[in-house]
Amino acid sequence: MWIAKFQNKHEDCVLSPKCIKYKVTDLVYLLNYWIEKDKFYYTELHLLQGTEENKKKFTKELKRDKSAIRIEIFGDYVTTLNIRKEEIYSPAFDPKIIRNKPVVQRADGWEDWELACWDKAVLTKVLQIPTFRIKNLSIRNLPLKDIFLPKIYPKLSLKQKEALELAVKEGYYNFPRKLDLEDLAKIAKVKRQTYMENLRRAENKLIPFLTENKT
Repeated sequence: MWIAKFQNKHEDCVLSPKCIKYKVTDLVYLLNYWIEKDKFYYTELHLLQGTEENKKKFTKELKRDKSAIRIEIFGDYVTTLNIRKEEIYSPAFDPKIIRNKPVVQRADGWEDWELACWDKAVLTKVLQIPTFRIKNLSIRNLPLKDIFLPKIYPKLSLKQKEALELAVKEGYYNFPRKLDLEDLAKIAKVKRQTYMENLRRAENKLIPFLTENKT
């Protein structure tokens, strides 16, 4: 399997200016696409990361974008039906491509891409899209062993989500662990017991979900 990893910028990206403006990271999954009456339609799932206020501003502006003709919102998940001209970007939508990871639209304007395909030439066409400005390119023939498929996570309360995001950001789950619950509670400006309860409730929802243990 050929796997291409690269960073990219393109001037006509509708997401990049919003991510930069509101300091939001957008994990973008292409769900489907079709051509109808010479128009190119595609559905994307967006998983937003950032402050609650900035994510709301991002979504509000996205609703006003003419390329997003329909939009649904569920927590941090935003599903959009988009329309645009097909010619330039059609190589990126080639059905032979395996999108093993989301496109990460970062708050600095760069996108992180990882695509896989049996045919190297298909990936090469993506890299040759005229508006793409690519750096840090790696394209190698490797087994496909790292794949992440989108799945809607259980809904967490705001406090649970904040506790979990803080723990990840501050390296609580790193090895060796960088800091403990007492440290995290001080950063969150809450009591240790309160922070621990919010974090444990979040973990209690997510861990069975991630291991497919619904019981």
